[in-house]
Amino acid sequence: MDEFIIAPALHQAVGGLTLLAAVVATALTLLGAKKGQFSRTAAAAMIGLQVLLLLQTLIGIKLLDQGMGALQKVVHYLGGLGSLGFLMLFYWRSYQDESVKARWAAGLTAAFLAFVAMTFFIGNFYVNSLQG
Repeated sequence: MDEFIIAPALHQAVGGLTLLAAVVATALTLLGAKKGQFSRTAAAAMIGLQVLLLLQTLIGIKLLDQGMGALQKVVHYLGGLGSLGFLMLFYWRSYQDESVKARWAAGLTAAFLAFVAMTFFIGNFYVNSLQG
């Protein structure tokens, strides 16, 4: 696995997909909160977010292993970690009422979106600054 080289563009592409998935999940959960229900589609979107974020993290770790991104701003890494924390918080709580669950999902995916957007744009700024 150490001999396998990953291009930084892959990290950017998966980051873009994660940001897009966060927009979709936030829209679905906000719509669900408006209706007072947490749909299977919204649940699937949140699971998809987690998978993409974990994939993004693995790619980032491999890039660090390759010696890339060591000068990246720590806020980039904290943003990714914070994003995951918001989704974990959703699953750690118990919900008696479906409308409360829907509102929590909407709020936490909106926070996830804000952190992912921040992380994505800070990371892109870093990469673009290296290219001149």
